[in-house]
Amino acid sequence: MSLVSRDRLVDAGNMGAAGMAAPRLLLPEARTLFRQRARRFSELAAGHPLQDWLQFCAVLSEVQQQRVLESPLPVAGVPAVSETAPWLAAGVSDDSWTCWRSLLDGLQADAGHAGPALAALRESLQAWSRPHWQAQAQAWLQGEVDAVPAEAAPFLGAALQLEWVQRAAALPVALSHQHQGEPLLCPVCGSHPMVSLIHIGDPNHGVRYLVCSLCSSQWQVARAKCTNCASHKPVSLLGETPQDAIQGECCDVCHSYVKVLSQVREVQLDPCADDLATLGLDVMLVREGYGRAARNLLQGGSG
Repeated sequence: MSLVSRDRLVDAGNMGAAGMAAPRLLLPEARTLFRQRARRFSELAAGHPLQDWLQFCAVLSEVQQQRVLESPLPVAGVPAVSETAPWLAAGVSDDSWTCWRSLLDGLQADAGHAGPALAALRESLQAWSRPHWQAQAQAWLQGEVDAVPAEAAPFLGAALQLEWVQRAAALPVALSHQHQGEPLLCPVCGSHPMVSLIHIGDPNHGVRYLVCSLCSSQWQVARAKCTNCASHKPVSLLGETPQDAIQGECCDVCHSYVKVLSQVREVQLDPCADDLATLGLDVMLVREGYGRAARNLLQGGSG
């Protein structure tokens, strides 16, 4: 695989110009998000070099969906809207622990889809003490990659997503209409983006949103600027071909990249599933000298 399209630059005239009707912030739909993600993981797994890994992620996503429907979190109070601080500052709480135990219990109930290695790992995670789990969850939430065992990271990420997607989804839609800014971190929970997504269909057709790695809220950063360092210098789109639905949006100021997924080119794209299914693109972008400026909480670190 080789990357092309280095000369394909993004500027204010050719990408991210949002119509007045396009909302600035989209809250997740917790009752369907994880099931759609599970379906996409399963589709991508067929014949993929990472088939077993992607199928595991499909199982994990399906359990997340079951937990949302069968054991929803209680609805919290309505927060104050701010353009300078996240509305729901992400952290580890009693509800986080509840989601962790619920997720592992759900995986145990779904043991028919699990091999012996996964069953053994789940049992070892169930034996974690609450203080140890809390330290690990906080480290993963804060991006302390080396502090978290790689094999535990997807479970921690899935449990944290289970909590925070529900928290974001429970916010009143009217509250989201008050958001008008272009922050580089999620305005709802303060987390890093996972990818950027170009939507299809009115009123968002062709509009670029950053997708939160934790709560799955989406927010516009419509002006042509790097979504890591906010430089307004043009950025390059790098992919195998100029027509790729998934490319790296690369900044030569901070030497970082965030993947951009275009539903205009492939309508079935899912931010989390398609990100993990294109890890080869990440490898190539790193070889080109760019560092990833986004997170996927289901992807283990190096610890």
